[in-house]
Amino acid sequence: MAEMPHADLLHQSIDPELDRSLDALKTILNYPKNEDAQFREYRIGSLRVCAAYIEGMADEERIAEFVLHAIKGARDVPPDPAKRAEWLNERLIEIAQSKSITENSEAIPAILSGMACLLIDGAEEALLLETRNYPHRSVEQPTTEAVVGGPHEGFNEHFRTNISLIRRYVQSPELITQKMTVGTRIPTQIAILYLNGVAEEKCVQEVKRRLMCIQAAKIGGIGQLQQYLEDRPYALLPQMLETERPDRAASCLEDGQIAIICENSPYALIAPVTIFHLIHASDDSFMRWQYGTTLRVIRMAGILVSLLLPALYIAVTHYHTHLIPISLLTSIAESRTNVPFPILVEVLFMEFSFYLLNEAGMRTPKQIGSAFGIIGALVLGQAAVSASIISPILIIIIALTGLGSYAIPNFGFGVGLMLYRLLLVLLSALLGIYGVILGMFLILAHLCSMKSFGVDYLAPVAPHRSHNPDILLRLPVWRQRRILFFAAPDSWMREKKEVKNR
Repeated sequence: MAEMPHADLLHQSIDPELDRSLDALKTILNYPKNEDAQFREYRIGSLRVCAAYIEGMADEERIAEFVLHAIKGARDVPPDPAKRAEWLNERLIEIAQSKSITENSEAIPAILSGMACLLIDGAEEALLLETRNYPHRSVEQPTTEAVVGGPHEGFNEHFRTNISLIRRYVQSPELITQKMTVGTRIPTQIAILYLNGVAEEKCVQEVKRRLMCIQAAKIGGIGQLQQYLEDRPYALLPQMLETERPDRAASCLEDGQIAIICENSPYALIAPVTIFHLIHASDDSFMRWQYGTTLRVIRMAGILVSLLLPALYIAVTHYHTHLIPISLLTSIAESRTNVPFPILVEVLFMEFSFYLLNEAGMRTPKQIGSAFGIIGALVLGQAAVSASIISPILIIIIALTGLGSYAIPNFGFGVGLMLYRLLLVLLSALLGIYGVILGMFLILAHLCSMKSFGVDYLAPVAPHRSHNPDILLRLPVWRQRRILFFAAPDSWMREKKEVKNR
């Protein structure tokens, strides 16, 4: 692998001679070719310093007011240059977050992230000052996890803001934040958050181990990070939960799970998870249990309709017509009289058309996206039926399938379910209802073999674990007293009665 540019300078210590130290930083930052790099030199008597920062990433007003203006009033400068960094940090610099460094490899990533590096002539160390103030989006409503009840704020791309949002919901001294970087060439900052004594320690260590094993040159975001961390990266269903809601991330932390925040990503990754985390909606717990249970039953029915309806339609109309009432069978036969394609081709064409319209509606400008989707679906469906390319009943089948897929609260889970549906459609065209049964058996067997950071994917159903009555149904909140089974056995979040029963 080729060496990074200026690798020899990056591994050097900060030179006490200010000019040599500045030359090294300017070379690494490609100054003056790189016009964003700024070096502000200042001299008061025998004290000579230089603030290095990136324009637009650092707050120049803070640097001027709390650094350069403070140094301007310097008195009693220590005669020993080696003590000047400590003296400046303790006596003059009015920025709360600052630390001493001795290596260029520490200075460069900090400067690129928006901090200012204060170099002092004669000192073997420099000061890193918290001056980050780059543009970022404000806290807004979540777009993919909208709720009727509950908080209406979501993560944004600002790393520190996302951590602060979680801390607002979990105001406990046991909430641990550990930061690290991934990416061997372009580092990306990430943070691991968990409740000390609640999350299983071996799971925390496994998350750290997998993160440290990443050897990619750059991690582009939370989606790429997830692919490096999952147990089964070739599986169709996600094994980590992506959420843009800080309240949901906080709830997962209280259950003993681990949250991973990635710089420049408006989502948090939650691990470990089971399949039930992916089909529960955020507002299930914000409404009365009767309403939450009813909506959850409707959602489960939508998932089954989305997965099975096209395959069952092909199976019963092509192989098992004796299962259909004669009046309905006659109606289906009449609607398909002039259709020139086999049922399989008809279903695949409509599936492709539906998801093509859906994707096109997502990518078009917001002002015309919804209208485009509705008009496109009506025009395409009506034209296809009028031209005898598609039977009218199939329009209903695909419409119900699409509605069922939209009821799935997790986008990744919905896409994975679509791929499973295509598998069942092909098996039903080959073997009829027996192909559907075989496909479901293979899918369930595959899901039973999957794990998320050591936790069975179908737990607590298969294998059975002690759990709250909050799997398929949402029972009253006073019965939700048991912490999730994968939390630490001696967790301080467990009630005394629950610990005794274990």
